[in-house]
Amino acid sequence: MEPINKFCPRSGKPVKPDSLAEYRGYTVGFCNPGCSSDFAKNSEECPNDTQYFNVLIKEKYGK
Repeated sequence: MEPINKFCPRSGKPVKPDSLAEYRGYTVGFCNPGCSSDFAKNSEECPNDTQYFNVLIKEKYGK
């Protein structure tokens, strides 16, 4: 599935296909598997990431 973002919220680098996670029912991406795994396990402890994805979801989907 295609992620909603093109760039990693942590590094600003392009998202890689092997570094995806799910958030609020959407596929989100990171620049490496370590970050995506960390986010998938601890999204509540990643406020900068969740804020970034929440803004994208609101802009793209109005939710």
